[in-house]
Amino acid sequence: VATVPSRPADLRFRPHTIDAESTFSACAAMDVNRDGRLDVVCGGWWYESPNWTKHFLREVEVIRGRYDDYSNLPLDVNGDGWPDLISANYRSRTLYWIQHPGKDLGAWTTHVVAKPGPMETARVADVDSDGRPDVLPNGTTFAAWWSFSPRKDGTVRWRRHALPHPLAAHGLGCGDIDGDGMNDLVGPRGWARARRDSQGTLWQWQPEFQLHRDAGVPVLVVDVDGDGDADIVWGRAHRTGLYWLEQRREGVRRRWLFHVIDTSWSQPHALLWGDLDGDGRPELVAGKRYLAHEGRDLGEYDPLIVCAYRFDPATHAWSRRVLHVGGRLGFGLDPKLADLDGDGDLDIVCPGRSGLYWLENLRLGAAPSARPGPSTIEAVAYEDHAELLVYKDQRGRRRPVRTPAEWAIRRAHILANMQLVMGPLPDSSQRVPLDVRVLAEEDTPHYVRRKITFAAEPGDRVPAWLLIPTRLKTPAPGMLCLHPTHKLAKDEVAGRGGRPTRQYGHELALRGYVCLVPDYPSFGESAYDFQAHRGRYASGSMKAVWNNVRAIDLLESLPEVDRDRIGCIGHSLGGHNALFTAVFDLRIKAVVTSCGFTAFHHYYDGNLKGWTKDVYMPRIRDVYQSDPDRMPFDFYEVLAAIAPRAVFINAPDRDANFAVVGVRKVVGKVRAVYALLGASSGLHVIYPPCAHDFPDDVRSEAYAWLDRVLGKR
Repeated sequence: VATVPSRPADLRFRPHTIDAESTFSACAAMDVNRDGRLDVVCGGWWYESPNWTKHFLREVEVIRGRYDDYSNLPLDVNGDGWPDLISANYRSRTLYWIQHPGKDLGAWTTHVVAKPGPMETARVADVDSDGRPDVLPNGTTFAAWWSFSPRKDGTVRWRRHALPHPLAAHGLGCGDIDGDGMNDLVGPRGWARARRDSQGTLWQWQPEFQLHRDAGVPVLVVDVDGDGDADIVWGRAHRTGLYWLEQRREGVRRRWLFHVIDTSWSQPHALLWGDLDGDGRPELVAGKRYLAHEGRDLGEYDPLIVCAYRFDPATHAWSRRVLHVGGRLGFGLDPKLADLDGDGDLDIVCPGRSGLYWLENLRLGAAPSARPGPSTIEAVAYEDHAELLVYKDQRGRRRPVRTPAEWAIRRAHILANMQLVMGPLPDSSQRVPLDVRVLAEEDTPHYVRRKITFAAEPGDRVPAWLLIPTRLKTPAPGMLCLHPTHKLAKDEVAGRGGRPTRQYGHELALRGYVCLVPDYPSFGESAYDFQAHRGRYASGSMKAVWNNVRAIDLLESLPEVDRDRIGCIGHSLGGHNALFTAVFDLRIKAVVTSCGFTAFHHYYDGNLKGWTKDVYMPRIRDVYQSDPDRMPFDFYEVLAAIAPRAVFINAPDRDANFAVVGVRKVVGKVRAVYALLGASSGLHVIYPPCAHDFPDDVRSEAYAWLDRVLGKR
């Protein structure tokens, strides 16, 4: 997210603090006191509009350091005309309804509905399509929904309804998938079709697709592309990425096309869908959750961010607007869209463990001088790139890095500084459909070799080999295999000639990996012209990174690939290309870099001319005078920015391109970052006695290492 333009001209939001000390993850926007204004409820408190005066609501149990309040769903449960709340919870495994006290506005009363099992959260939905709201919790070990009806004595009758067990998972959505007028249910493993008979609603399980195993809540069932049928949108709640499945009908058959929206940030647990700009077309709104698993999930400490995405029917891609980035404002489990200030547009209420905030939509009712929140992480200069355990605060003061949270500040600066040289990472508007085309197919004794092209962005297709083992019984690890500088380009790595020590794509396919081997821009069959696209990319390095990001999109789309086990391998050009890609794409779990880097001061004794070609980074020459002392980043930071993910380094002791003395210095410094992040064993380094090569024994060791790290079975 570092320096990518957010295109905020028509979507501008200003941040406001309601309670910076709040650590509740759910909220509601509702008129608590019937004064005609929306108040905010969050956990144990409600905040009276317009000054957000804090009032006690209820005592909320703390279980293992977390408040037991995973949803705040406003609903008049007992029919008294006052809004009550629904709270569905993971740690207590309890579904509550919380009764509004009425006009005296005293403490609210908590009622247990059921204790069905752990719930990620819940949403209100008309599950049985009878026109009345129901409660749909996302149970991870059970699948059920609850209807309710108030009794005359003020009590409430609750009724549990069973659902197909495959819906017991992480991620749940509700909507009309098949267009029959009844709401269906969606989970990570497929969807349940609703049918009505004399006994009520029956559910028929349809295992037509696989979302990610940590799909967030809710999974959105919406018509993304305006073609009249329902599509599916979800985020990876504990990893990286926003995705959608496009529904296509082919006669009586239904087909689902996999698309990636954005993978530049992680932890999008909760999604919202609403018309922010008043044009009649809803936007997707997503925000990063803060510390879902105490820092154990990759990217948890990276900058908090809230984004809006607008689908473009012309390009079939999504344009992104960064509404806020940095600071303490993010999404928890249950954010809300509401016209909080009553000016006629939708605002965003943002609860989380980092505080309670709201983003004011400046489209209506705001003064022209109103300033929106930050939309970029600015680059910050560091004088010594080898001094990794230091960061600069907002006032430019040097601070020691003692925690993973402090390291994340430095990491964000590294990404911004790399983009000063490489140019910005393209945003989601360039993520057009992959449109994979198979040009040829070859059968080998152990795998199928397909010659393909895929769309990286509008107007450019990437030639590649796709190697799929023939005897897979379960999804296998996927490997992005990047070639060195050679006229054969991808063909050499795919085993179609060249040096045997460069055929790592072919060899990994023999071991059961699904391998994608693309041409680097302008190499092999790639016709990419850097001069013709100078206005789009500042460097060949960033163009290659983007092609590789799209290649990982392709790997994720394949049923043969386990999306949680994706790695990258490369030699020389491919070696540093693999590192650069891993910095910008958290989906890469493991990297093998062979003869791919040294510290800039040790690259031909500091002569960086070789890095300044169009295929690399011309700004090194044009802006930084090919001087290592002027460079905004170095490989100390590149390697450190990949931590805590696993990296295998082959650094021959007689490599004339990438001097081993510089590699040793980089590794020595980077180990401290891996130790800080609890991943001391994450770096595996080999210094073989040879020149610029990837010897047989080193490749064998690298493959065995990949088997361990990616859990190849």
